[in-house]
Amino acid sequence: MASFSSAAQLLSSSFASKQRDNGERFYCLSDSAPDWCSTAVMLAHDDELPNDSRYALIRDAAVALADQRFDSAKEAEESLWELSCDLLPGFTGELLVWFSERPSRLSDCDDALEELGSSGSYGSVSELLELGHRRASEAVLSVLIAEIEENRESLFNPDEDARLLLSDSHGVYIPQLYCQTLSEEEAEDSGISWQDVLTCQSGPEEELYWETWQQICDSAEWEEDGERWCLLQNGDLWQVRADAVIPQEWF
Repeated sequence: MASFSSAAQLLSSSFASKQRDNGERFYCLSDSAPDWCSTAVMLAHDDELPNDSRYALIRDAAVALADQRFDSAKEAEESLWELSCDLLPGFTGELLVWFSERPSRLSDCDDALEELGSSGSYGSVSELLELGHRRASEAVLSVLIAEIEENRESLFNPDEDARLLLSDSHGVYIPQLYCQTLSEEEAEDSGISWQDVLTCQSGPEEELYWETWQQICDSAEWEEDGERWCLLQNGDLWQVRADAVIPQEWF
């Protein structure tokens, strides 16, 4: 299970900046983004069709959540107002552009005005626009927090879901060293061909060394501490929880 903080970082890293033919830059989800990130972005559009400014706000909100490294969803929820302040455009002109792009966004200002009631405790129209933008930001942040919390249990956590077996300092001898630790019974219990183990024990000079090692990595799976584990090599050799969804960047 991933922590709230690491899941937020995964979401924020799933955005990519791209450029159109006319030179305009925009944010979108990267091709490697997990499915749950797509769902989070869709919900955070708040019934708007996909558009650049909403994507930018969602991305900025995700980055803000990741940067704060919150320990829990509750802690993040308690910081909504402070986070929404950080997401405000720096200039009044940018704020006006935000609302002009989608007139329906003015409903956030109406909600803010209704919340203020007859007190009218704002000093100017620009302040009311700021309140409206902050309400929109809070809505986006709330959606992202809920989606992070809902999905983090199924996300890969290196601290709990992976155990280092051999570091990459062993280089080409990793397959040989790993196989030298296996007995025939252990290999059988893990679904590994004993002949493949013997081949790798011969060392990297063996012609079929790497091909056989790949077969071992693909087939090895065993039970330990009530969990199913398998092999994964990303330089280092790890045993990882078999049902873990491992992010591409971990490779």
